[in-house]
Amino acid sequence: MKTLKFISIIFAWMLLTFMACSTTTRKANQADSTNSDTVYSISTRQLKSDKIPDSVFRMTKLRHLAISGMDCDYGDNKNCWSISKIPNEIKNLKDLTTIRLTVDAIAVIPFELTELKKLKLFDLSDNAGLTSFDNIAKCGSLEFLYLHGCGLTKLPDNIGDLKNLKELGLMGNNIDKTEQKRIKKALPNCIIKF
Repeated sequence: MKTLKFISIIFAWMLLTFMACSTTTRKANQADSTNSDTVYSISTRQLKSDKIPDSVFRMTKLRHLAISGMDCDYGDNKNCWSISKIPNEIKNLKDLTTIRLTVDAIAVIPFELTELKKLKLFDLSDNAGLTSFDNIAKCGSLEFLYLHGCGLTKLPDNIGDLKNLKELGLMGNNIDKTEQKRIKKALPNCIIKF
């Protein structure tokens, strides 16, 4: 049964990614402050960079940001791009509703993310080095939070502050039964997938 649920989550993620990719997307080097595009979706292999381009943070109408990576995990050691930081300039993207950064190396959630009052979905799945993410509990508008495969053992003590959270994805982590029970109690109205 867990395998079926996992497959359905992967399918839903792929569908959302496909939908994001099928809308008009400008490449980072074409972005400017007057850009009206609402979707930016790319892979680290396409970017050929280990950072989110500065031009993205001038896309003031941006609503959906999606960068996938993990090139190193697929045997490409010559062209290995691994984004490890969410720049503080993320605060400039006030209209963001969706962030998907499945790039393998993000370790810290910056405080500036809490300034995104429209953010509904945040996906940091497969960032196995995620160590400092207490700021996530201060993102009160979040409805969907995915932290699959991040190697987590514990969530922030104030995770219950996410009153609007509808779904929390935690599969592929090392969360023991005691912590699972605490999370369920803190988020009684949320679907939690361990």
